[in-house]
Formats: sequence, structure tokens, C-alpha cells
Amino acid sequence: MKKIIFSLFLAIGSISAAQALEGDAAAGKTKAATCAACHGATGISAIPNYPNLAGQNSAYIIKQLTDFKAGTRSDPLMSPMAANLSEQDMADVAAYFSGIPRSGEVVAATGDAPAGAAPVAGNVEIVASTPASAIYKGDVSAGKTKAATCAACHGADGNSLVPMYPSLAGQSANYIAKQLHDFKSGDRNDPVMAGMVAALSEEDMHDLAAFFAVQAPKAGTGEGSDLGKKLYFSGDAAKGITACIACHGVNGKGMQQAGFPAIAGQSKDYLKKQLATFRDGSRANDNNGIMRNIAIKLSDADIEEVTQYMSSLK
Repeated sequence: MKKIIFSLFLAIGSISAAQALEGDAAAGKTKAATCAACHGATGISAIPNYPNLAGQNSAYIIKQLTDFKAGTRSDPLMSPMAANLSEQDMADVAAYFSGIPRSGEVVAATGDAPAGAAPVAGNVEIVASTPASAIYKGDVSAGKTKAATCAACHGADGNSLVPMYPSLAGQSANYIAKQLHDFKSGDRNDPVMAGMVAALSEEDMHDLAAFFAVQAPKAGTGEGSDLGKKLYFSGDAAKGITACIACHGVNGKGMQQAGFPAIAGQSKDYLKKQLATFRDGSRANDNNGIMRNIAIKLSDADIEEVTQYMSSLK
């Protein structure tokens, strides 16, 4: 009887401790940017396979995230997404989604552009950064002038002619600005880019991002791969590899509101290098370690096939 009572006290104590951890909805909104690809920016999923989270009970969301992280609930997509979340992260994300009406209708803050808004002359759409809360806004004309030093590697219009360097044309402005910021801070390491960004101001980064974001990207020229296509669309449940389509989209265009980059039009050489650096941890500026958790499970053969397919995307 004493053992039973003691066990009950422990259980009650655990519940109380869990309840004591309050979530910050504002912080959760920022952290939830990576959830938008599947669950929608306002918690209403556009994909039938994924649940709506808007208005869901916060305790339930926390429990599911905890179970995904612990492995007591298994899912090849959610497991890597939850792997690096702390208890506070889970509480914050849960607070954000639980506070959204079940309709998903959220009044936009003054100055925010509607999702999917097209760039206008001289500017790009105003979007929330990931994971920061800053607003990126750049001047295309100023960016064109500043981008002259980028042309040797990335092409005058952002379409690189050198396979080892990425094409920037059509990439989302917030993603480009984040990479520039990460190169300058050292969160992303590259000896060439470190020197290039050293003197850039925040305004410079936004202007460059704006310029490249509105350029027309060229179609991929890769040969394609049936095995790579299967891995891209379905992942590999046996290895716990998440399908690439979840974040990068059917046509590799990415999901800019969630901070997931476009990979269509990139060379196989560049894509292979990025997956290899995520796998060995030498690149670690991915949100919540999403790419590292996936890449570490990829074999050399997997990387060869999936990059062959991705480089063929139009």
C-alpha cells in the first residue's frame, strides 16, 4: 500500500511539474515556422495527411511532441522534427497553436504582407524571418548594384555557371538574408563567403536578398534518378529518412514562409556537398537540426541518387 501511495505522489508531482512549464505564444510563433510546411502557417493544414493544430489543446500537442521525441510515437517526418526540441520549445509551440482559432483566421499585423504576395517594383515581399522575428525588406535596385561582387560565383542574374556554387535566382529573400547573416556570424562556415560578408550591413543583406529573390531561376539540367525520386517523394521509413517533398515541395520550389529553401535548379555537385556537410555536422545552421537529423541517415548511395533527382527538377 505504501508503495502504491508513493507511486501516486510521484505521478502527481510529474503532472504538476509539466503543468508548471508555461508556453510563450510569441516565441512559439517563431519556432512554429518550421511546422508550416505540413500544418499550415496558421495551423490549418492544406495537406489531407497532416492534422490541423489551430485551437488544439496545448497539453495534447506537448504530449505528442514528447512522444515523437521519445520514440513512443513513431513517424518518419515528425521524429526528426521533434528530436531537438526542448520542453520549453514544445510548450511554446503548443501555446501558439492552441491560441489560434480553429478557423485558422489570424489578423495580420500592420505592415505584414499576405502569404504568397508577389514582389513589387523596388522591393520584395515583407516576411517574418526564420528563426528570428525581424522583418526582411530590401531594395532591388540597390541590391543589383551591390550584387556585382557576387556575379563571379553566383552569376550576374543569380544563376550560377559554376557547379560548386549555388544559384540564388528565385530563392526566397528571407532565406538568402538568413544565410548571409549566418556566414557573417559564423553559424555557417565557408572561407570564401566569410570574407565576402564581413563588411555587409543588415541593409546590404536585405538588398541583396531582394535582388536575387526576384530574378528568374533556370531549370535544372540533371539527368534524374528513379531511386532518387522515390527517396525524394517517399523517404525511407526503414531508415527513418523523411521525404524531401515535405519541406522542399513537389517541384523543389521550397516553402518560403517556413524558411525552407528552393532546391530546383541547383547543381548536383552543390547539393551533394550540402548534404555531406549536414551529415558530418560541419554545416549546422539548419533550424532545429532538421537537415542534420535527416542527412546523418543517408548513405553515400542515397545522396548520389537523391541529388541526381533534385538536380533535374524544373
